[in-house]
Amino acid sequence: MHCGTTVAVHGILERHPWLEDAGTDEFRETVLDLALARADDQDPRWFECDKGGDWSGTDEVRELAWMRADIPEDVRHPRLPVLSMTRTLFDGLSRVGTVSLAALCAFLPLQVTAGDASDDLDDLREWFALGPPTTSIDVVVTVSAALSPSWNTPGEATRVRDALQTRLGTAAETRTARTVTAEHLARRGTSRRLLEETRPVVQFQVSVREWTPDASVWLIESTGDALRATGHTTPVVVTATRT
Repeated sequence: MHCGTTVAVHGILERHPWLEDAGTDEFRETVLDLALARADDQDPRWFECDKGGDWSGTDEVRELAWMRADIPEDVRHPRLPVLSMTRTLFDGLSRVGTVSLAALCAFLPLQVTAGDASDDLDDLREWFALGPPTTSIDVVVTVSAALSPSWNTPGEATRVRDALQTRLGTAAETRTARTVTAEHLARRGTSRRLLEETRPVVQFQVSVREWTPDASVWLIESTGDALRATGHTTPVVVTATRT
């Protein structure tokens, strides 16, 4: 097992007033367990091994829910289970209240993926291209990784950006940030621990037509695939943050 694929949802949860115990750890664990039990799209590619979150208040952005998954060693797939894990977390959160999504953070062990994800990503691009073309929502996508000489290569950020734009097509517009900063990283809870041994290595300003859980997953998955296509096969943390 590679117990290392992690997805974390950051935002504000406006809890339903009739759920008096919604702020307790026991209630949160119960709801997330129910969301896992409801999930009908789980497959042998992943198994939940830990989860948690912070539902203690609505006064600021918090790490509302996170989940870590096992990836069996004998299963290789072009896509990591970021979409199904995110949907499971949002299933639980949405049952408790209204979620305002601020950021999605995912640890991507690119070394355990194999095969070609282009068909799936083509379908996703066409899906999100159906959104209203007059809408433009700004999202910052940050790739954080351990120190590596590859990121010091001139033009490396542009290479990754071009590969990412190819995957997003006309459904989004991508620009390389002039300065890479940690300003938009979701440094709370599990996400903070994931980022402890990394640094931001490349950052993109992306204009999308919608900001939803599925759209944030699309940006993260497309970024991960763009990294693989440009020769990066070590683990990264990818964060998509609405600005």
